Amino acid sequence: MSSRLGFREVFSRFGVIFTFLWIITFIVVFADSLCGPVVPYILKEFLIEETAVVAMIGFLNSIFSLTKTATNFSGALIGDKMDRITLVFLSLFLSPAYLLLLYLAGESLWILGAYVISGVFFGLIIPFLNAMIAGSLPETVRGTSFAIFNLSWILSQIVAPALGGFLSDNVFLRFPIILAFTLSLIAITLYSIFLKTLKVNIASLLHQRKLEPISKKIKASAKSLMRNLLLLCGMQFFSGLGNGILMPITTAFLMYALGTSPTEMGITFSIGWGIATALAQIPGGKLSDILGPKLIMLASTLTATPLLLLLPLSKNVLQFALILGVLSFVGNLASPAFSAWIADLIETEKLGRGYGLTSAAYSIGSIIGPVAGSLMWTISKPNYFLPFFVALIPFLLMIPFIITIKSRA
Repeated sequence: MSSRLGFREVFSRFGVIFTFLWIITFIVVFADSLCGPVVPYILKEFLIEETAVVAMIGFLNSIFSLTKTATNFSGALIGDKMDRITLVFLSLFLSPAYLLLLYLAGESLWILGAYVISGVFFGLIIPFLNAMIAGSLPETVRGTSFAIFNLSWILSQIVAPALGGFLSDNVFLRFPIILAFTLSLIAITLYSIFLKTLKVNIASLLHQRKLEPISKKIKASAKSLMRNLLLLCGMQFFSGLGNGILMPITTAFLMYALGTSPTEMGITFSIGWGIATALAQIPGGKLSDILGPKLIMLASTLTATPLLLLLPLSKNVLQFALILGVLSFVGNLASPAFSAWIADLIETEKLGRGYGLTSAAYSIGSIIGPVAGSLMWTISKPNYFLPFFVALIPFLLMIPFIITIKSRA
């Protein structure tokens, strides 16, 4: 049996599991993304003043990241010791819980509670799913495989924000939350039906992998593994910080500088982020498999980061969406590369820890970022350029970490 398996051969073995996990991820992220354009306008009903709304958006994003971070750390500890399939199933019950709280919200504190539960949910389920996929795949196709898997949450965020904004404008503001709640129950039902099949198939696949020829890649020392993990975490911290700063300032720019409606905001993110990011996955994954994840990470970061400075120059929603689209395409070429890079640098039995801790590092940056972004918006308005310039700095600080990380080979 060849030690370098092609993607088609791997998919013939892993296709059923891969497709099922892809569908579950699509549903839960689609449900969450339906509510994205709605929450700022619910807050606007409660808080009225622009400064208060922007500050609350930043605070909610920070709280989400804080709870997600705490959950990532605990998930990293248990993810390599317990059955990930069961852990994912248990995590799914948190999705309808936070959506119900969001629908019933009578004041902003209810939304805060929903964001706390949401942070726990995503802090558990995403690293577990990534570890399940990475642990079952050979290194030769990880970039391409993660590119396709990433499309589950990316494609869901193309349609969902636009649909959520449209439904909130044309039915009633909180109707998208009802639809999201229904989808979360469907995900639980599907997973419970296929739970036994999933366990049997994954156990069989892991057994097949043990029978394959041993890779010639040198087994890394504990010191080398820890060094790489710390560098990956440092890189992800600054990625989370930069994206965290962007969260409130892009929302505020669309709401107050460009005066968008919920529908327009949803369409902007669907086109400018969702479609562009989806288009980047397959080429990013294939380039990662051919050229290596490190080179793609470096080229993507160096090229995309300066484009942030064009966003505040937008005069209308179309310009903003087009600039965001180019930025998202170039920047997200690195997305499948990073997922594959973790698996390449960290041994299979420690993948739960690797995905959990790097996700936690990203979340720590995301705790600080939204608060900093909200503060920069309040201090600098009507100068919209400065907050986007501040958001650029953490992405530049990722570059030394990317350069420093060394392969296990």
